[in-house]
Amino acid sequence: MVAITKDAGAFVTTRRHQNSVNVMELPRQWAKRYVLRQKLATMDSHLLRDIGWDVYEARIEAAKPFWKA
Repeated sequence: MVAITKDAGAFVTTRRHQNSVNVMELPRQWAKRYVLRQKLATMDSHLLRDIGWDVYEARIEAAKPFWKA
């Protein structure tokens, strides 16, 4: 079970160097974002409030493609 919060690792990007990308880690990050955004899309307003999101923010985040942080 993954805790979904605004600070979840799937939504936060950390960059060591501007042009440095760990190619091996990228698919894992994409999959994690995809799953978390799908879960956000299916939550009702009550659940979203419990985790600190509002419906508007959740819908915007859920609509993003998986490759965008």
